Amino acid sequence: MKKSGNRGIGEDSQYCESFDRFCSKLRRKINRLRTERGLTQEDMQEFELSLRQFQRIEKGETRNITLSNLFKLSKAFKVSLSKLLDV
Repeated sequence: MKKSGNRGIGEDSQYCESFDRFCSKLRRKINRLRTERGLTQEDMQEFELSLRQFQRIEKGETRNITLSNLFKLSKAFKVSLSKLLDV
């Protein structure tokens, strides 16, 4: 197996396919939680997430969401971090 040259999970990783599925599920969950709570993408700025940053998360342009941003999302949605990640 070739070693990935980036900090994330590269296309050559044995985990790539399952990680992509996880990212898709998490992205859908983030979108669902936001809409269920009546929040707009612009509202996410109240939780220290820039509009562009949040849009990139929801569109899947950001594969590696930082732990600090996941923490902010859990606070915004009023769920535990483990509940947020339970996809």
